[in-house]
Amino acid sequence: MTTKKDTTGTNLADNAPAGLTVTDAEAEKARHEGALDAVKDAAKDARISLTDGAQPGDPAVDRWPGSDESQQYAYMLEDAPDAFDKRVNGKDSPVTDVMAAGLLKLERAGQNRTPYVKTLLKRLGLKGSEIGEVTSAGPAYTNDMSLISGL
Repeated sequence: MTTKKDTTGTNLADNAPAGLTVTDAEAEKARHEGALDAVKDAAKDARISLTDGAQPGDPAVDRWPGSDESQQYAYMLEDAPDAFDKRVNGKDSPVTDVMAAGLLKLERAGQNRTPYVKTLLKRLGLKGSEIGEVTSAGPAYTNDMSLISGL
């Protein structure tokens, strides 16, 4: 059994269970494996703090994967607000949740009009304060489209 002390001053033989002998080579190997584990944990923590928190191989954190490919549906945002609401929230609406999330990203990054944003949030079942779950685009407000006068 070894009586060698490690760099912290702990007698390695005192840490071994009774009746177990620890050689210098085994102690060195255990120290090496512990150091490797510490480096892996530090790298993982650093990656999490520098990114969105997802590790390689983790499932996607996006609730609406594929919503970034919604440019082809941008023409829907040219409808009048009432027609757009009917198209998005209608009984036989062809708009899926993924399409609605993509359209919300486009609207927030573009004209950011209040009735369109409200319609899309309604379609996704979100409140205004939850818009960050879909996109971080756009300012903290939306552009009011209500008429000021009857002209």
